Amino acid sequence: MNDAMGQLPRPITERRGRMSGMAMRAIIALIDEEPDTFAALVERVGSWDDDPGRTAYPLPRYEFALQEAARIVNDAFTAIEERKPLPNEVVTEGARGIVERLAPEEYRAEALAKLAEFPPGTEPMDLVGGEEGGPVAFVITTAAAAWLCGGAGGRMATLENIRLMLLQQARQAESIATGAPEREQVNKISDDDALALLADLYDEDYARLIPGPRQRGPWEWDMLAVLKAHLLETPADATTPEQRQELKKKLLTVLQAAAATQTKATKPSVRPVGKRVQPKRKPKRKR
Repeated sequence: MNDAMGQLPRPITERRGRMSGMAMRAIIALIDEEPDTFAALVERVGSWDDDPGRTAYPLPRYEFALQEAARIVNDAFTAIEERKPLPNEVVTEGARGIVERLAPEEYRAEALAKLAEFPPGTEPMDLVGGEEGGPVAFVITTAAAAWLCGGAGGRMATLENIRLMLLQQARQAESIATGAPEREQVNKISDDDALALLADLYDEDYARLIPGPRQRGPWEWDMLAVLKAHLLETPADATTPEQRQELKKKLLTVLQAAAATQTKATKPSVRPVGKRVQPKRKPKRKR
């Protein structure tokens, strides 16, 4: 992405970076169930070109943000369908639930109507809605992406790691938009920094319970993803007491989910316990 962006005029580079970042953050807002944030992003994508001093953009306003959201949808489809085909109607039903609960009211009815028009089966879906795709298409595509990334009915990898991936992509796109030198960009957080924050939240002994990369299970990767996502947006020394409590709640949720999964996987089969019953022997016949 960096190399391709570097060949474009600066105004276009800035615009593409901002649009990509807003598309990623819109998907995250739906995953996090933050309708106000999502509505603000839908509006901002459409109003970006109206800011004073902007270079006129010859293509539809939502065009690139839509492409970026559709890229996430396609990546998710590819990951899921390596194991089993995913019917269109399952995706549209998942997106419908998100639109009903979280989409801005002014776009909700039209988005739901368009979702109802997609054919069932496994033929390619045109979520973008052609070259003239606008805010409704953006709502539909980000809703589908959020449903797929949010688990897709147990078909995807762990949510916290996918959310971290989206946030990293948003941060990288925003860094490109601002023209920040690579050495000043903060697009990734190391394991050591995440573990240091964990030790600060609890204690050193607790942090040492997280094993090395080769020995980690899904819940341990999820815990680190929660910590890294926080550090991408807020330095450790700027973390407020309220944010510390919120982090602890998220980590507890991860641990509770892990415990539930392990209990279900290791639940013993029920067998009768008691004295062994000997089979009755037939009496010997008298001669």
